[in-house]
Amino acid sequence: MCSRVCKNCGGTDIDVDQARGDAVCMGCGSVLEDNVIVSEVQFMETGGGGSSAVGQFVAGDASGRNPTFGEGFYTGVGRESRAQTLQNGRRQINTLGHQLQLNQHCLDTAFNFYKMAVCKHLTRGRRVAHVVAACLYLVCRTEGTPHMLLDLSDLLQVNVYVLGRTFLILARELCINAPAIDPCLYIPRFAHMLEFGEKNHEVSMTALRLLQRMKRDWMHTGRRPSGLCGAALLVAARMHEFRRTIKEIISVVKVCEATLRKRLNEFEDTPTSQLTIEEFMKVDLDQECDPPSFIAGQRKKRMKLLEEELEKKIGDVQGEIHEYQDEIEMELEQSRTKLRGMYGSYAKTGTAQRDPQEKEEDDDDDDDDDDEISLPDGEDEELKAVAQHLNKDLCDQVLSGEEEEGDGERQKERPPRRGPSLVSLLGPMPTAASLGLP
Repeated sequence: MCSRVCKNCGGTDIDVDQARGDAVCMGCGSVLEDNVIVSEVQFMETGGGGSSAVGQFVAGDASGRNPTFGEGFYTGVGRESRAQTLQNGRRQINTLGHQLQLNQHCLDTAFNFYKMAVCKHLTRGRRVAHVVAACLYLVCRTEGTPHMLLDLSDLLQVNVYVLGRTFLILARELCINAPAIDPCLYIPRFAHMLEFGEKNHEVSMTALRLLQRMKRDWMHTGRRPSGLCGAALLVAARMHEFRRTIKEIISVVKVCEATLRKRLNEFEDTPTSQLTIEEFMKVDLDQECDPPSFIAGQRKKRMKLLEEELEKKIGDVQGEIHEYQDEIEMELEQSRTKLRGMYGSYAKTGTAQRDPQEKEEDDDDDDDDDDEISLPDGEDEELKAVAQHLNKDLCDQVLSGEEEEGDGERQKERPPRRGPSLVSLLGPMPTAASLGLP
């Protein structure tokens, strides 16, 4: 019996068998110990007179002993899955690292990153090659080696954006702040690929000087280093009388033509671009320019303000034009001949009774008729002459009607005049007595 306590039932009735090395709870039947591991190191003498340790070393994260088939032959049967994953990752890291010509320190650091990714289960759902490439690129960023993500993409024949996504996930989950890449690291590599011959060192130094100037002008912030390297190498090659085309630079630095031209345009806006070759090699300007993105933002703000001012001025001018149009229409309305009498009242009542919508429809119909009807020149002139004649007759009728109406009103206002009597005109009339009639 033993004074140990069972973890399951809390009982103290424990049966321990020293020969077999197991311990069983007599209350619930739980097996508390299955075998006894001796922590002591024992040695045995070999046939050649040497000594060797008895047993096998078991790591802390291992689950048991691996079976063997003879001396020097081991199998992976029974090995833990994590150990197999780490071994496979180690093998791929060494393969890619040797192709990139990385030293052993970088390979060990990449393997440590890979173990951290395995512990945090970041390899689930992702290919081992992608995670290994991301770990190697993370080492290249932290150690400052002249390797790009495109190099790993070319070796693995994988889309560079897939590797970039995996790299960002690892950097975020492992809390590793990858420093920005210095473009100066790639100048010797790209200059060697462009084959400048004996002036390779001179062109490289000029390109490095250009890059330092670009960095002081804040052109490298938020920009890919390969684009800056391509612009610096192109300018340096022209300064040393090497006719390198833009296509040759693009094929080496792996950027598009628009990106390279944009970097050249940004460098053209700096004061350094106004210097001659001798002045550039001797004079180092102290002033710094604002970042290109900041300059572009300020330019957009100025353009927006100018557009707002222009729209405001256009609105004011349009308002003045409308005022002038209203004044002209009022003057024309006042200068028109007004109808009088019954025709004027009829025109007013007719205009007031018309619906505005009907008036608009009539105007539209008139416009449509004007647009649809097209007459020859001779007929058009005849119609105009007839219309003028009819208008003249209408005006004469209106005026004569007004005059008659006015005369009638005046006659109504005056009392009717009586004609002279017959007595005043003929004198006294004869009577029967004056004529001698009975």
